[in-house]
Amino acid sequence: MCFLPLAACCQNPDIPSELAIRPARRGDAEAIAGIHVRSWQAAYRGMLDDELLDSLSVSERARSWRGWLAGTVSSTVVAESGTQLVGFCTTVSGRGAAGCEIAALYVEPELVRGGIGSALLREALAAARTNGNAAVALWVLEANEPARAFYERFGFALDGERGEHSGQPVVGMRLEL
Repeated sequence: MCFLPLAACCQNPDIPSELAIRPARRGDAEAIAGIHVRSWQAAYRGMLDDELLDSLSVSERARSWRGWLAGTVSSTVVAESGTQLVGFCTTVSGRGAAGCEIAALYVEPELVRGGIGSALLREALAAARTNGNAAVALWVLEANEPARAFYERFGFALDGERGEHSGQPVVGMRLEL
């Protein structure tokens, strides 16, 4: 487990000055699912269909997370403040020449822009480098300008790949390590 001091980068006084980043455990599934659903509902409102967002179920997502956390195709780390999970980041094998792909990076909506997402991404990038990956890729909704700007601050750039998620266009981004 690594402890990352966030006092220098935190602008949100509700975030403690010390945050634990640790590997997710199977027992974290319900908390991760809650963050996942609340984050989608907050971040994607106006980008994805309201009916889709309103129909998201924490219990259904938790069932999926229990399976994902028991598997070996992905790696998830969580940000923990005290005993409360406040964010998570999942990586999988990358597409193309990228050896690693960020599959999910979400933070409790009321804590966004406080340094937690940055801490999680830094941890994922450090692990990718340690594992010998040449690049890290990810997908982001084309209309999600705040997320695109966040990743650009870390050096990610559009890679020319395009796709679709939940009926909306997504663009690929990539960071050479």
